[in-house]
Amino acid sequence: VNSWKEIVRRVVYLGRRSRFDHELEDEARFHIETRAKELEQAGQSSRDALLQARREFGPPARMQEDTRAAWQFQWIEQLFIDLRHALRTFQRRPAFALTAIACLTLGIGANTLIFSLVNAVLLRSLPYPDADRLVTVWFTPPNRPNQKAGTNALGYFTVRDNSHVFESVGAARLDAAFNVSEDSPNGGAPERVPVQWFTIDLSHVLGVNPILGRWPTQSDQNQLVISYSLWQRIFGGAPDVIGKKLRTDFGPMPVIGVLPAGFELLRPDVGFWIFQTDPDLRTQGALRSLNRIFTVVARLKPGVTIEQARAEMTRVAPRLAKEMPESHKGWGLQVETLHDVSVGQIRKPLLIFQGAVFFVLLIACANVAGLLLAHASARKRELAMRAALGSSRWRIARQLLTESVLLSLIGGASGLALAAVGLRVFTSLRLAGFPHEIALDTTVVGFTLLLSLGTGLIFGALPALQISRPDLMEVLRESTRSATASGAHQRLRGAFVVVQVSLALVLLMGAGLTINSLMRLNTVQAGLDPRGLIAFQVPLSRAFYSNAGTTPTGGFQVNVSPRVNLLTERIRARAATLPGVESATLAVTPPLGGEPPRVRFTRQGQLLSSAEQEAWSAEYYPVGAEYFRTLKVPLLRGRELGPQDSETGAPVAVINATMARTFWPDADPIGKRVQLDVLYDSPREIVGVVGDVHQVRYQRVPQPQLYLPRVQLPLKMGMNVSLEIMFVNTFVIRTHGDAAALAPALRAAVAEVDPNQVISSVRTVEEYAVGQLQDLRHYATLFSIFGCISVALAAVGLFGIMAHLVNQRTNEIGIRRALGAPNGAVLVEVLQRGVVLVAIGLGLGMAVSFALTRLIQNLLWGVTATDPLTFALALLAMLAVALLACCVPARRALKVDPVIALRAE
Repeated sequence: VNSWKEIVRRVVYLGRRSRFDHELEDEARFHIETRAKELEQAGQSSRDALLQARREFGPPARMQEDTRAAWQFQWIEQLFIDLRHALRTFQRRPAFALTAIACLTLGIGANTLIFSLVNAVLLRSLPYPDADRLVTVWFTPPNRPNQKAGTNALGYFTVRDNSHVFESVGAARLDAAFNVSEDSPNGGAPERVPVQWFTIDLSHVLGVNPILGRWPTQSDQNQLVISYSLWQRIFGGAPDVIGKKLRTDFGPMPVIGVLPAGFELLRPDVGFWIFQTDPDLRTQGALRSLNRIFTVVARLKPGVTIEQARAEMTRVAPRLAKEMPESHKGWGLQVETLHDVSVGQIRKPLLIFQGAVFFVLLIACANVAGLLLAHASARKRELAMRAALGSSRWRIARQLLTESVLLSLIGGASGLALAAVGLRVFTSLRLAGFPHEIALDTTVVGFTLLLSLGTGLIFGALPALQISRPDLMEVLRESTRSATASGAHQRLRGAFVVVQVSLALVLLMGAGLTINSLMRLNTVQAGLDPRGLIAFQVPLSRAFYSNAGTTPTGGFQVNVSPRVNLLTERIRARAATLPGVESATLAVTPPLGGEPPRVRFTRQGQLLSSAEQEAWSAEYYPVGAEYFRTLKVPLLRGRELGPQDSETGAPVAVINATMARTFWPDADPIGKRVQLDVLYDSPREIVGVVGDVHQVRYQRVPQPQLYLPRVQLPLKMGMNVSLEIMFVNTFVIRTHGDAAALAPALRAAVAEVDPNQVISSVRTVEEYAVGQLQDLRHYATLFSIFGCISVALAAVGLFGIMAHLVNQRTNEIGIRRALGAPNGAVLVEVLQRGVVLVAIGLGLGMAVSFALTRLIQNLLWGVTATDPLTFALALLAMLAVALLACCVPARRALKVDPVIALRAE
């Protein structure tokens, strides 16, 4: 016994052996007695039967079990020996260990980060019972099966009452918002809250119960179920919230339930839910409305597949078209899982990023495998000596695999820490469609552990098998002379370098294409001057309109109060008087704030086919006075909209240049008249043509745009044109100085005009412009990071193989220089292998890039997935980095002293 460790080892061993002995004695005694009875019944004497039973179940069985226990302990002991040996090896060569761990940290950390997002978004089930049975029923327009739309109340009832594959069917309206405050003397200022209208059946479809209170029933009227966040924000989480009231656009409404934290349906940040009963939806206005405001959600019956549901909806579509042909003729019905709807927009980008970071991991593994080969080449005398002393090939390979797995586990642990930091940065960006809080849960930690183990085994297997069978005679004969590595080692390391260069080129191509798209989008002229512009919205209460019965086609219509125009004009006029304000105007859609609504129209006196009527549409802009002057949109012909275009003036409109070219290619549109597909709207005379405005910067071609005075909108409106154009008012202010600094003064001005109004979305127009490119900018940043990491790893791998090659050929290079070889010839000879590997890698990378960059076509703008310029620049950049990585070790070869090389000989 030489140390306390040996004492502990022997005590543990004796304790295990004693436990096995006791167990074996009990088991052997049972078998001996049983066997002896069998032999006695066969005719043997009791003594002979007992002796034979002891021979069969006595010491041999104990010895066998004891040997097994000793082997198990020996295996554990050998594992610890291998681990200690690996740690000593890393300690002797820290540069090798740190380089390998850094490569694995980057590869595993990037994969862990993206898998955390995939796990949180794609793999995690929705927070509903049996969420895999929840589906959404979409309505698809004629000849456009990929376009999804909602339906009216009739469509909902038809699906609910005529299907046999659904356990329950409900509907929700997803696009509403109310001004809300607590209905009490100290309720505070109102705030704008997203709202969803639910049918009673939808609570049964989702299967989630409130944590306080209950869902409403068909007998309840105008009662609210609020979200957990609204309960905390307005009521302070008071447990007696049930029965309290919220002041809404429709007056005070009582709270009857509070839903769990995180509950949502296809729209985040919803504050409360208002429920509509069947009698409400079966009124003539709601049932026959042409406005498709409801999304149908259903729960499949147990055992019913989504294919069966789609087949049944195909049979339901003709029935609906027969009942209401004016809105459903030619429309189809499509069924999609609720999970796919929730993650549909970000599924493809996430999978693309997962593939990109997998490439990074492959490059890191190839790099580490090359390092292991180089490291093993330096240890070939050690490995040969171990083989000569009796170590088997499996024993040597096991030692090498232990080292690679240990490296991978350390890299995995540090990669997990790197992913935690990266995840915090990513969630702070608050990208659309991603949860705002994502944690590294047990699933992610388990994934990282498996990835680390698998990576260590995979990238360590080939080097271990390659170098675990050394040529003993050759190695021992070399003594202290340097020699070139074996051909098999060289080919394997070369293959690793080719893989790194090709995969790095693929990621560099992806980064180049997204950066190219971003640069092109940044140069797109919006058609207005966003500098010095600030926009804010004042959503008016629904109390500004009243029910006006039904339209001639049976749809729902309302009477709009004239106070809307008076209030908006007062706010605009007050904002125009603020210090530093150059002009103020009114709009519906904020400039560069997204896609505006569209309206169909006809030229007065011209009959059109149904197909032409469907195609004749334009972006719809009800605007206020001084709109074009405030936004600095150029006037091309005619005049702008002015104060004379009041509610009592002649109906007029201004169009953009694209609309003029499209619908009046050979005539002057000034003086022509158009009829909008807006209920009660009169024919309008075109009085001016202005320049094109790109409201959405992703638009590849300008769209027809039609502007009209907002005060000339009819005060009786049908729901086929959204009421949002009347009740969500966007005020646009041009300032002389810093636009963002004007925000507090604008809030005070609105409060001065009407303290009950809510002001929201105070943003500069430049912020809107930047926001449109935010997602592409983040995608380009991630691709660039992955591309730079991959290029750096490939350069390190190429540098490593060239440096090792120079080191192995030091004597040869010295002798050649001593014999008079010129420096250029030596440099070319050394560079030749690196250049060949780079050329093969670039060729393979180009072929893979042509195939894979098509996957990111939807992220690109203005360039194709095989853009020649981008490919050429990426290829030149990768070639330059690769040649630099080759040249640095090659120049070292020219510094080899011939005297030292000859002295070694």
